Amino acid sequence: GGMNFALLKVTYTAYGDRRSFFVNQAINLLYVVYGGAILYPRMLFTNVVTKEMTSFPKRPFFIMGTLDSLGTFLTCLGTAYTPGSITPLLNQLLIPFTMLVSAVWLKIRSRWQERCGAFFIVLGASISVIPKIVDVPDDSSALQNIAVQSRWYAILFYALSNFPMAASSCYKESTFENHHLDVWYLTQWVSIWQFLISFIYMPLLVLPGFSSKQGMSFAEVVDSFVDGWTCYSQQDPDCARGGAFLLLTGYCGVNVCFNTLGLYLTKHGSAVLNALSYSILLPFTTALFFTPLLGPYQEPLTRDAYFTFIGLVVTLFGFAIYQLYSQQVGESRRVPSTPLLSPTPACPPGSLLEEFLEPPETPSVCQPSFQERVVMAPVNPVRKNSGGLA
Repeated sequence: GGMNFALLKVTYTAYGDRRSFFVNQAINLLYVVYGGAILYPRMLFTNVVTKEMTSFPKRPFFIMGTLDSLGTFLTCLGTAYTPGSITPLLNQLLIPFTMLVSAVWLKIRSRWQERCGAFFIVLGASISVIPKIVDVPDDSSALQNIAVQSRWYAILFYALSNFPMAASSCYKESTFENHHLDVWYLTQWVSIWQFLISFIYMPLLVLPGFSSKQGMSFAEVVDSFVDGWTCYSQQDPDCARGGAFLLLTGYCGVNVCFNTLGLYLTKHGSAVLNALSYSILLPFTTALFFTPLLGPYQEPLTRDAYFTFIGLVVTLFGFAIYQLYSQQVGESRRVPSTPLLSPTPACPPGSLLEEFLEPPETPSVCQPSFQERVVMAPVNPVRKNSGGLA
C-alpha cells in the first residue's frame, strides 16, 4: 500500500509537470492492457462473464469513465507539486466529498457524529497544507529540493480531484444496486472510456497552472506529450538513467496488485482486520515519505513536517469517529463502507466479491471495481522539466 502511493508521487515528480498529462494517459492505457490481460482469458476459458453482463448498457461505463477521467486529470495536474507526505491526508477528503454527493444525489442523510468525523478529517488535511500555502514556494530545480517543491494551485487541484471520484463512487452505487457485473469486465470498459475521454482535457493544458506554471501553446502541449513518450521509451539518456519505463510501468503493476489484494482483504478479512489494516496504512504511508527509502525524493524533517504530523493525528481522530458511527448505521441504510486506501466499497462477507473467483448466484447492492484513487478510511457512498527526468 505504501509503495503504491509513494510510486505515484515519485513517478509524476520524476517525469515533471510538463509531462504529467502523458503520465496520466499512460497509466490509463496501461490499466487497459493489464485489465485486458486478465479479463479476456477469463472470458475465453471461464463462464464468469455471462451474456447478461456483456449485454448490459454501456452508458453507465461512459459516465463512470468521464467522472474518473476528470478525477485522474486533476490528480495529474497536482501530484508533481504536492508534497508526497500530505497526499495520503488529502486523499481522505474523499470521505466528506462522498458524504456531500450522497446527501445531494442519493438523499442519504448522515448522522451528526459522522459529520463531526468528516469535519476533523477536513481540519487535519487543512492543517497539513498550511505551510505549503503560506510559505513562498521554492522553485529551484535542484535534485535535493524535488521532494519539498510545492505550489498552492497544485495542492488545490489534487484536493479537488476527490470530488469527481466521490461522484463516480456514488453513481456506481446507485446504478448497480440491482445489477452485478464482473469486476474486471466493469473495470475494462471504464478504463477504455477513461483513456479516450481524457484527451478532451488536453486543450486545457495551455492555461497557466495546468501542467506548467506559465502555460503553454497548444503546439507545446503536443510536444510535451511526445516528449513524454520519448522519456517513457527511454530514448532520452536522462530518462534511461532514471528508469522512466520501469518507474511508470511498475507503478501501474503495483497499483493493480494493491487493488487486487484489497479485494481479497475485504472478502476474507474481518471488519476489525480491515479497519486495523487501513488505519495503519495512513500513518505508515505519510511517514514513508520522510525515510531514506525514497532516495532523492525523501522529504526533510523541517517545520513543515510538524504540521503534517499534527494534521495526521487530527485526521486519524476524525477517521476513528467516522468509522465508529458509520459502521453502526451502515447496515441499516444499506450503504456499504469503503475502507481507506481501498479500491472498492467494502462488501459484506459472502457478497459480490465472491464473483472475483466465481459468478454470483444472486445480485447484491455492492459492485466492486478498480479505481486509481483509493483512500485510507471507510466511506459511506452508497483513482517538470523539458529534458530527462526531473
